Amino acid sequence: MLTIKQQQNKALVALTDGKKVGEVKDLYLDQDLHAITAVLVGTEGLLNRKARVIPRSTVEVLGVDVWLAKDSESIVDLTTLNEADTFVLANDLRGREIQTEGGTKLGAVEDVLLDDRGNVLGFSLGKVYVQGPLAQRKMITRAVITNIGSKDAPMTTILARAEESQILDLSANLQGVSLTEQAKG
Repeated sequence: MLTIKQQQNKALVALTDGKKVGEVKDLYLDQDLHAITAVLVGTEGLLNRKARVIPRSTVEVLGVDVWLAKDSESIVDLTTLNEADTFVLANDLRGREIQTEGGTKLGAVEDVLLDDRGNVLGFSLGKVYVQGPLAQRKMITRAVITNIGSKDAPMTTILARAEESQILDLSANLQGVSLTEQAKG
């Protein structure tokens, strides 16, 4: 399992010629927070800042040490991608509150948890305001989020579903226990 923080500053290398084409500065997610849509490699322009990205479709491998892109020409202006205006920058999720549909604060997003293909599994929580399984795990799966909120509005979930759901126990996986080992034990 990967976290967004772990991916930042990783080198992006072209498969065709081995050339370093940039570094992962941040990741864009789709509007429903299900998967990576693009990799932010930087911005250009002093007055009219433009995000330079590599579309997820051109990233072949999300490696341990580097990410591999199809070629060194993969970098494009974010605005050239379909539905780019709906993408969510992963860093913008940090600190976003998560609450029940009734308004009880549960916690705040610290990081985004990904699988090895770039799909969003859930969120690690930096602050947890409730006791119980959610407080012990300090994680919530994406599947139990009922509304992703916005910059000004919290994510929502149903507490019972949030406490019951887990991805084989995310906390053990983040501590280095593989999914295979969890399934055996």
